[in-house]
Amino acid sequence: MAGKKGTADNTDFLNRLTKNSKGAAKSVSQTLDKVGMGAVWDDEDNGKKKIEYIDISKMEGAPAEWNRYPLLRDSQPDRYLELKLSIYERGVEDPLVLWRRPGGSYMVLAGHNRRDICAEIIKDCCEEDGFDEDKFRLVPCIVYQEDEIDERKAREIIDDTNLYRDFSKLPEMVKQQIVVDRLETYKKRRYTKGERIDQLMKDFGLKKSAIYDALALNENVIEPLQKMFFDGTIKKKTVLRFTLFPKDTQQWIFDEFGEQISDAKVNALKKNMTRDEIAQVFQTEREGTKRLTLEIPAGREEEFRELYKKWLAGEA
Repeated sequence: MAGKKGTADNTDFLNRLTKNSKGAAKSVSQTLDKVGMGAVWDDEDNGKKKIEYIDISKMEGAPAEWNRYPLLRDSQPDRYLELKLSIYERGVEDPLVLWRRPGGSYMVLAGHNRRDICAEIIKDCCEEDGFDEDKFRLVPCIVYQEDEIDERKAREIIDDTNLYRDFSKLPEMVKQQIVVDRLETYKKRRYTKGERIDQLMKDFGLKKSAIYDALALNENVIEPLQKMFFDGTIKKKTVLRFTLFPKDTQQWIFDEFGEQISDAKVNALKKNMTRDEIAQVFQTEREGTKRLTLEIPAGREEEFRELYKKWLAGEA
């Protein structure tokens, strides 16, 4: 039997939710103050925006390159289920932040998880007797009109409203990108260098040394070596050791000895080593190993590396 569908003016539910959402909106307002877009909701009497109830079917996610934070469903399933239970019991209390787009759709700047959970609840419960779909389809939102903000402001809102996430559980590459982007954002807000570092420490609970490490990695290590760190091939201490050498030497090391790069080999490198000395470190055979030179078809280097890794791991 199809479930009972509510009406858009479900007065009792919307009134209760509006009261809760106004309280939550104050917290969102404090966050958006950081990008100069805050404090815009309350009621029409004082000229501020009202919380609007928007159909989730009209919402689209922000571009992936704008929002590098993994969805809770993928990165923290326990927190995702906790949030889903809360929304099932009480509805969406924290308003989403949307940007109206041409054609009448809305880009989600904050609230991707809440939108997805509401869609899941509707799908899971639509056949239940008495299920009121509109409680999950019409959710409280703060809406920026198309001409109120630009792309830069939209991206800043995405970053600022994701500060609550557990930074330590994000992938290394995502953490690196976020630290660099946040520092650039604070620079645009005319923070001094010291203020940028202090704000980042406050926002993410980072130590100052971790921030400087992220900057060194971004500015002084070539991308292929960064990728080896992000993929877990080498440790953070190891990849930062490459900052002892200019980037052209780093590229030469990667091109000549990419398959032999390891924590042990890199940590044996010393500052001011010549290329001959560096080559000697990488060509030294470990006990129980034998160095081989192979020829493989051009363009299939990455395929070979993956097969080689699987073979070493006993998976092939």
